[in-house]
Order: sequence, then structure tokens, then C-alpha cells
Amino acid sequence: NTFDPQLRDRIICKLQCFWCQSILSVSGLLSCHSANVTFSMAAYGQKVSDVINSTFIGMSLSLSKDVGILKTLLEASKPLTSHEIADTNELKERYVREILDCLSTAEVFHASKSEAGDLVYHLEDDEKKMFNGPLIAFASFPGILTTLYDQVKSCLPKAGPSGARYSSACHDCMEEFSVQNLDTYVEKIIEFVDGLKEKLESGIEVIEFGCGRGRLMARFAQMFPKSNFTASDNVPLLLEQLKGNLGHIPNIKYEIYDLCSLPNTPAKKYDWIYCVDVIHDLPNPLEALKGIRRLVNESSGIFTMIDMATSGSPIEDRGNLNVACLYAASTFLCIPESFQREDSHALGACWGKPTAVKLSNTAGFNVTVKDIEGNMAIFICHPFQQ
Repeated sequence: NTFDPQLRDRIICKLQCFWCQSILSVSGLLSCHSANVTFSMAAYGQKVSDVINSTFIGMSLSLSKDVGILKTLLEASKPLTSHEIADTNELKERYVREILDCLSTAEVFHASKSEAGDLVYHLEDDEKKMFNGPLIAFASFPGILTTLYDQVKSCLPKAGPSGARYSSACHDCMEEFSVQNLDTYVEKIIEFVDGLKEKLESGIEVIEFGCGRGRLMARFAQMFPKSNFTASDNVPLLLEQLKGNLGHIPNIKYEIYDLCSLPNTPAKKYDWIYCVDVIHDLPNPLEALKGIRRLVNESSGIFTMIDMATSGSPIEDRGNLNVACLYAASTFLCIPESFQREDSHALGACWGKPTAVKLSNTAGFNVTVKDIEGNMAIFICHPFQQ
């Protein structure tokens, strides 16, 4: 019961020190948390700003390509003034200069002063090479999407139309993109599909569904004259144009097919069926794949599709701006095209590799997936032996 005042004072002092340290620690944590929140919000704001800024700049790049500015810089052997670029393309210099200044500020082009003190613009030789592939075609997409804005916007309300078909300008844009990938597709199909080259050389029956402008089929038909090729699409006008454009290739014929309504008892079967960037755009991909399965030769037939092969999950693809761009393009192109009726599946471009494999399995195929480049893959489908 003896009370020691000195011990009391020491205990109180220690408790006060502990309490003060605790307060300081909590205060420090709160201060740190507050700073982190402030930094995080600032970073988020900058990210959103960058997205919007890039949209504006992408529009300028698209315009520069469509009016010839980009082409002129790609072909130039020396830096050029805005007047020289404008005169080459018969454009108003003031508009040209604004586009050039935008893209130079964004470091897509380069601006400098000539010895005479004039403002001149150029691309480095290594940078020019970057536009030799799909990038040059991709530059057109921002401009195309703006023409679809009001049309797609009208589809969103429940009372609005379900979807909209591709315009001629869309087909032109996608055609340019496919041309840039043509050599890659031919090379990878031959490389990855075992025995296909030998079969094509000896002569087999081939059909392409959703052939579009038919460039890939024309390439294969000319490479393998002993094989018979059928170009198929569901747009009669497109097939008539194909006959005019590809009529000089003797081993190509033309058929109209609706991929979602292929015959239950086909009059003819094929040794190789293929399509490129088509299945995810269909109202009912599973029915299409089942129909293709019915048309594949049972014993030795094969179906290949070149299509998007993302993860199919915005969580897994978080931070991947290439995939985010695909979702955006899909909003304006793939979803409206596939939403041709209210019960359409409308899977979109980012339907995902797992979904593509699952649907193909359900349709009756064993599937092997070979990645090509970017987010594209070849799905090599062999029919189940029944």
C-alpha cells in the first residue's frame, strides 16, 4: 500500500511518451494516406486527361492520313514546310499547318527550323518504317468512328434500333487493315496448320466465309491453282463486285451463304473452311460454328479461323490500352454489326480466347490455338470423329 511518487511520475511520463508517439504515428499515417490519396487522384485525373488528349490527337493523325499529309512526310527525303506539304496535296496551308503543329507537339512528327529560319516538318527514317505495316491502316479508324457516332448513339436507348450494318467506308477501312496483314496471315496459316500446304498443292475443296473483298482468297487461289476455292458472303452486291475483281482467277467461284443458317444437310462438304475476323461479329456464333462443322469433310477436313484472342476479361486486361482500344472499336463496329436482331449474342471483338475455344468445342471441334501477333490468333479446329 506504500505509494512511491517517483515511480508514479516515471509511469506517467512513460505513458505520456507512448501516447505522444502513438498520436504522432497515427498522424503520420493519416498524413501519408492523405498524400497518397491526393497523389492517386491527381494521377487518375492525369490518366483521364491523357485519354481525352489522345483522342483529339488521334483525330488529327487520322485526318493527316486521309488528306495526304502523312503520305507526303513518309515519302519526303528532306524536311518540308507547311506550304510545300499543302501545295503537294492541293490543300489550304492554314489547315495543314495546324495539323502539323498538333502532331509535332505530340511528337508524332518533328518540327524544327531550317537554315533560312522556316518552320519545317519531318519523320525520321526509322519512324517511317513503323508505318509500313498495320499502323498506317489503323490510323484511319478514329476518322471512321466519328462518322458512326450518332448512329451508334441512337442504338443505345432501349427504344432505339438494335444495331447497324457496316458502311462502305467501314469496309474500305477494314479492307486496308486486312491488306496490311495479308502476308502474315498466309505465312502463319501455312506454318501452323500441319499438312495444309501439301493438300492445297495436290488439290482440295476450299471455302472462305465472310470473304469481304476477297484478297486472302485470291492470294491462296493463285498460290495453289490445283485447288478449288469458293468465295462466300451474305451480301449479294459484294459478291457481284468480287466476280468483277477476281473473275480472272479461274479456280474461284462464288456462293451466297448466311453463316447463321447453313444447311442441315449440305449438298457439298469442304476439305478446308476458313474465315478471318468474322465469327465474333455474327448474331449467333455457336449456330454458325455448328453449321461449319456440318460442312467440314469428316475424314480429313479442317476449319481455321483467325480472330481476336484477348482474355475476355476487363479485369485481366486492366491497363492494356491495346485491348481497351479494341473494346472502343467494338462499340462502334462489332456490336452494331452483330446486333442484327434482338436475340443477337453480340459478343464483340473482345469475346476472349476462352469463349472462342468453348464455342468451337461445343460445335464439335477439337481446337489448337496459335497466337499470331498483337491480340490475334489462329484457331485450328479439327472435327470430332463421330
